[in-house]
Amino acid sequence: MADFIIRIPRVSVAVAEAELTDLLVAAGEHVDEGTPIFVIATEKVEQEIEAGASGTVQWTGQVGTTYDIGAEIGVITA
Repeated sequence: MADFIIRIPRVSVAVAEAELTDLLVAAGEHVDEGTPIFVIATEKVEQEIEAGASGTVQWTGQVGTTYDIGAEIGVITA
């Protein structure tokens, strides 16, 4: 099974970027698909984002940084 790239998701058509405000799981921790793993904030809302796959999380993104929609912030390896 291929690695799953964790990206900043599009939460609204009007939003071009979002701030990574919290990591809900530590690097190296196992997650199941559908488990909330990080939180992003846009101008209007803060939202928990769920894992798109099951496996071990490795983060490349930094909390407090604003990223463009679609930016890679980590990976889940099977």
